[in-house]
Amino acid sequence: MNKKVFGVLSTAFLLGGLLSGCGDAEVKEVSSSGDKQTDESNKKEAAGAKTEYKVGETVSIDGMEVTIKSLSWGKPIDGVPAEKGKILRIEVSAKNNSSDNGFVDSSEFQVYDKEGNKLEMYFGNNDANMFGGELKQGKQSAGALEFDVPETETYEIYYEPSFTFKENAEVKWIVPTGEIK
Repeated sequence: MNKKVFGVLSTAFLLGGLLSGCGDAEVKEVSSSGDKQTDESNKKEAAGAKTEYKVGETVSIDGMEVTIKSLSWGKPIDGVPAEKGKILRIEVSAKNNSSDNGFVDSSEFQVYDKEGNKLEMYFGNNDANMFGGELKQGKQSAGALEFDVPETETYEIYYEPSFTFKENAEVKWIVPTGEIK
């Protein structure tokens, strides 16, 4: 009888722990001064959560702050051409302001062109696409991502954490080609 009670309690505890990780992720814009939110962004959040961001804006997802710092056109190396024509280089940073260790990785980023085509990473340069890993509480990391892209008017960059059971954890940056240096 004790084994059955222990089994039922263990199962209930395990399910409770898994389900407590479900729900909506806390996604919010972080002001450039380091404050969690400005009064203006608090008003916007009350009216409806912001869903699209611009280069330079920092977004916090359950305490993991992610910033696309800059975009530029990368340079292909000899023997590894950009099959679609250009290399989009994305400078990214992340800071873990959550209460636990966190994880952020280059594989959690995706880029799409204006027509909605998913674009692949460019793996020619040694200093790109090795961004991320586990981040201890309060620590930060920065790196570069490169994607093989065609010429288009805008790009959409998505970030979605891998290790979450929560809804609404995806973040999107819209980047007009004219803003790429």
